[in-house]
Amino acid sequence: MKRLFLFLATLLVGFLLFGGLISGLGWQEIWKPLSAFPFFGALIVFFLTGVSLLIGAFRWYFILQKQHCRVSFSATWKTYLAGFSLLFFVPVFPFASEIFRASYLKEHHAIDLPRGIASVTIDRILEVTSNLFVVVAGGIIFFLLGEHISYSLRTLGVIGFIGIWFLLLFFLYIRIFQKKSIIRLFWKGNESTQETEQEVFRFFQSRSPFLWQGICFSLGKSFVGIVRAWIVILFFGKGFVILPAITIQGFYYLAALVPIPGALGFHEALQAVAFGAFGFGAGTGAAFALLVRTAEVLFAVAGLVLLFHFSLRFLKHTMFRFP
Repeated sequence: MKRLFLFLATLLVGFLLFGGLISGLGWQEIWKPLSAFPFFGALIVFFLTGVSLLIGAFRWYFILQKQHCRVSFSATWKTYLAGFSLLFFVPVFPFASEIFRASYLKEHHAIDLPRGIASVTIDRILEVTSNLFVVVAGGIIFFLLGEHISYSLRTLGVIGFIGIWFLLLFFLYIRIFQKKSIIRLFWKGNESTQETEQEVFRFFQSRSPFLWQGICFSLGKSFVGIVRAWIVILFFGKGFVILPAITIQGFYYLAALVPIPGALGFHEALQAVAFGAFGFGAGTGAAFALLVRTAEVLFAVAGLVLLFHFSLRFLKHTMFRFP
């Protein structure tokens, strides 16, 4: 009951934010760029969203292979997509996606829980690392080129968003390279926790080619996101601009930190600020967020279907095991 209340409460906050933004900007300012967006452009956005998720799944598959976990890419992709649905719809439950993926590996692929948790922990750290690069680069571009917004607001935004994120990631990597506990920051420690951390420490060695290959996968995923933002700006008729697309993708990552389903309302607000700063129109920014969310909802719903299928298989397996 408590979890359902949290989900409904965050969803309500999202609707309130979205409603407040609509009333402030006017629905016509958002609908106009959306109605003019070509169907071919929407297909490209959907395709690039899928490519981004595929790269994320392949990064996790790469991590599992380096841990000598024999899981097919097809199974990895399906489990990753099911986990994405949890991340998208119920971000208010911390680590729900990671716990599901690790548990599924244990139940269906006989991979012990410490290695499973280590794989998703490594995957999440690599994701946050590449996101930080984009947020920092985007923040600098926002600060230097955001002429349609006050200097003080740009400064506050850069220091607030980038500074906090950078400090958190710096703290995390310092603990990793000093081989200090990171799992115990989130879960209670036991023998399996220590085994999980050893797996993480083995991967995060500065001289390890696996670490840099994993970071390259993450940067590739971010690059696809930047291309998606650039394509949307182009089809919105705002010109051939590259640098603002980096800022817009960085704001997308910032919105994903908020525990609201689909970052509803908050993503629109951030993109309204970003698009407005570059002179593209605040309404166009909100339209961008709606367009991207629509593409992601389709994949998240597919993930929910897989999640439901996996749950039924798990229940069936349990019933046969305990008649």
